Amino acid sequence: MSEVNLHFQRGASDGSSADETPLAAAKRITGLPLRAKRTFSGSLEQLPEIRVFVGETAHTLGGNEDDAFACELACDEAAANIFNHAFERQHGAIELHVWKQDNRLVMQLHYHGKSFDPSRIPEPDLKAPLEERPTGGLGLYFMRQLMDQVTFEFDAVNGNVLTMRRILNIPERYGFMQLSVERPADDTAVIHIQGSVDGSNFKQLIDEATTLHGEGVKRIALEVSACEYMSSSGLVALNAISKMLRGERPPETENGWAVLKTLDDARMAVGKPQLVLVNPTPRVDRVLDLAGLKNLVPIYPDVPSALTALA
Repeated sequence: MSEVNLHFQRGASDGSSADETPLAAAKRITGLPLRAKRTFSGSLEQLPEIRVFVGETAHTLGGNEDDAFACELACDEAAANIFNHAFERQHGAIELHVWKQDNRLVMQLHYHGKSFDPSRIPEPDLKAPLEERPTGGLGLYFMRQLMDQVTFEFDAVNGNVLTMRRILNIPERYGFMQLSVERPADDTAVIHIQGSVDGSNFKQLIDEATTLHGEGVKRIALEVSACEYMSSSGLVALNAISKMLRGERPPETENGWAVLKTLDDARMAVGKPQLVLVNPTPRVDRVLDLAGLKNLVPIYPDVPSALTALA
């Protein structure tokens, strides 16, 4: 397996396009399966670069939009825990390896730092009200939920290794989505979402909102207390619904996560909101936070407070 450090310049003579990543160029040139490696030195300011590296590599190695986003989120949580706890908020270096093994994407983080016992980390209380949930302590839970395998190896001499594996391209990985609608007013709707919003069903959510909009609905509350997971496709749906309610042209949904890379024109409008979220689960709340969408869609702890804000 070839290893690519990703610290090289593309040249005009190699046939690369302007938007081709270094890993994709290397794979095209060599025709070999690749093991991408990059070292991130510093602290939490490295997290955006880590997410970009992981997302691009996951795509190049055959993952779909949901796979790439899940890997970005899991690796962000892993690296944040290392920077905060293993390095005890001091600067340190993480050597990150990403490769494909059969139908699995493997991410391996090598670092020197403080160890811990993963079995002693308690499961989070997912039923706690939104305002009572802790701001931290969910990293390991997210990693285990998003990945198919998470293992730790601790060695005070040779360094620690965190390995995460995810099976790629599983259809409907997170299960079904069920929608139910309430109409507390002619121009207002509450859509209750149960299950998961992912690449297999996110257009159903957009279609439901579009139908309601055609019936005169101008304000929508998405009640997501029973939504177990929202992938990048679900975030695309939020963006599309928000734009539709503001009278703007929705983005092309086929562009997937790329739509969310350019959300500067979709930030929360001044005045009364037209789309709000109600009581998101910790997983959905963390996804919104990572994607920067808490500036796009206001969040309320319950339906009555959401309806008051929409009125």
